[in-house]
Amino acid sequence: MTNNVCRLCCQKEATSYIFTKETKQEIQICTKIMYCCTNINIKEGDGLSAYICDNCERELNACHQFVLKCEASDKKLRSQALDMISQVIADLDDCAAKIEVKLESDNNSDDDHQYEEVPNTDIILKQIEHEEVDIKMENKIGNKRKPYKKRSKYKGMEPCTCTVCGRQCANPSTFKVHMRSHTNEKPYPCPSCDKRYKDSGTLKRHMDRNHIQRIRQRNFICENCGKGFFSKNDVKIHMRTHTGETPYECTMCAVRFTQISALYRHKKRHTGEKDHLCPTCPKKFCTKEELKSHLIVHSSEKNYACPLCNVLFKYQNNLKKHIRLHSEPNRFVCNHCGRTFNVKGNLKIHIDKQHSEKSGHCTVCSKNVSNIEVHMWRHTGQRPLKCELCTSSFYELKALARHMNFRHKKTDRYKCEVEGCLMTFPSRPMLDFHTAKLHGTHIPFPCDRCTRAFYRKNDLARHKIGTHKERLL
Repeated sequence: MTNNVCRLCCQKEATSYIFTKETKQEIQICTKIMYCCTNINIKEGDGLSAYICDNCERELNACHQFVLKCEASDKKLRSQALDMISQVIADLDDCAAKIEVKLESDNNSDDDHQYEEVPNTDIILKQIEHEEVDIKMENKIGNKRKPYKKRSKYKGMEPCTCTVCGRQCANPSTFKVHMRSHTNEKPYPCPSCDKRYKDSGTLKRHMDRNHIQRIRQRNFICENCGKGFFSKNDVKIHMRTHTGETPYECTMCAVRFTQISALYRHKKRHTGEKDHLCPTCPKKFCTKEELKSHLIVHSSEKNYACPLCNVLFKYQNNLKKHIRLHSEPNRFVCNHCGRTFNVKGNLKIHIDKQHSEKSGHCTVCSKNVSNIEVHMWRHTGQRPLKCELCTSSFYELKALARHMNFRHKKTDRYKCEVEGCLMTFPSRPMLDFHTAKLHGTHIPFPCDRCTRAFYRKNDLARHKIGTHKERLL
């Protein structure tokens, strides 16, 4: 079969490639075909035509939109029906009748009236119950229940393989739900908030945990440690921590996990898929937890305070390091001279400057440096480190690396977001300085001793040192 024939109608000449890469606005054509026609399985390199004609592409797009519309409408109608049923049940509970039985005393009875003897109702009820039990037993003996045979809707059908990530699904319905993780379709909206979900089970768990007004109790207890859980499945997963069971294995690196969700997150490391985008910077992350920890970088909040000196920190690890300064002061000792330090980094700097083979004492500036040969280039004016892309030269490796990143490699990493401005910068501080100076009306760093103000914090510090001699105070 030629590659120019349409894969769907086999009549017209094809021009649209069905294995195009996914974008945020459009998904693969092969994905739409398998989503609308669950019995069709398309793989790249299967020997069949990989193109479709324009007419079939238009019909496929219309069919795909129609399927999405039907699923959304069905979910909306079912959620409305559930709301109506719950309202009817609530009304019935409120309107339940309360029957009160009043007993008259024998003292007020009249002798003139004679009443017939009423039979005992308890005896009659017991007789009726015995008769019903006998009838049920006769029915059970006469009609023996046949063994139930489980019938599968997709019996004898091969598993569906996802062309995006290679996952195998047992049946077309599971494959249909799985494809929504790639197309980012969420046809199940929550009727109480703005969140949407790709399957009804996830929506039900969301409703139970957030919107249903009932007291959730941890009725499922672990027999080993006594910890309580809300569902039986949670206990089953928790028991793997005691048994050491890891039933889910990665096919690429043989790492095993206790939960299938952890396996899915791990597989994103191999595929390089990063769905979670930072709203502040262009960085992307594999999991929601990584994005959440990254957002702390953009915030100015410091929620971790030292209990001894009340110093605030942004990260918990920095607080732990700080507390060690109180509990174990000067715990890092130099093996060469016995000098002690609070921080391990200061000990490393000390060893590099004082006790390494390349270290030495400069007679020009009277400093102990980690590399005396490189340090002397400052005083002699030598610049042996030359840039391969331009004529610039340096006497430090750090300066050369900074020059390569800012001038040649990452010059367009940050773009100005002001409309009409095409300037690009290699770092965020340079972009902030450009935006504040050319497009802003406020100077962010004013001097508290005079009327001058600056666009950068280091310019303000340099001004205070040079003009107001702040360092001498």
